[in-house]
Amino acid sequence: MRKGTALVALLVVIAACSTPSSVNPLSVPLHYKPMLNPAEYATLPACAALSKVDVSDARSEQAIGKRFVEGKTSPSAPVTASTDVAAWVRTGVENALNHSNVSTSKADAPELFIRVEQIVTSENVLHRSGYEGRITLSAELRPHHGSTPCWKERAEGSAENYGYAGSIENYQETLNHALDRAVARLLNSPELRKICSCGGA
Repeated sequence: MRKGTALVALLVVIAACSTPSSVNPLSVPLHYKPMLNPAEYATLPACAALSKVDVSDARSEQAIGKRFVEGKTSPSAPVTASTDVAAWVRTGVENALNHSNVSTSKADAPELFIRVEQIVTSENVLHRSGYEGRITLSAELRPHHGSTPCWKERAEGSAENYGYAGSIENYQETLNHALDRAVARLLNSPELRKICSCGGA
């Protein structure tokens, strides 16, 4: 019994030592990689086309999340993006449009405007880390050089992940998956089929 008790005590000490007492700020380079099966994107009509895809970052909070140690009173640390958020989202949107059979270079076709409304990540650090990510996008489809939208939508995508603490790869996987889900929800909107008649296109 004494040996067993000593072993349990040792394991508790090792576990305690492997859990950090605090975490540092982290900067994540956003690198897009498709995470969804192409079949998860809607296939829009053959007439679907765009002349322009514009993506803007409308967030007032430039941090993309926080990381913290579970069960500790130490303050959380901010997570920021070290690369252009709008450019990253644009790559994901263009990938989805391609899978949805939408041409993006047709003259006089409607224009698609995407706004990044929110990005929130949470990294819960214990012996390893649990990751959560959520992205909110808004979209407007407008006639070529027009100002009145033919279609407006807002969509959210979320994802979870698990891995080593402070893993850039895990952050990228989580954010890419959340982005793909948000964009897929936008493109799967039945109202987006107005794309073929927007502005008489």
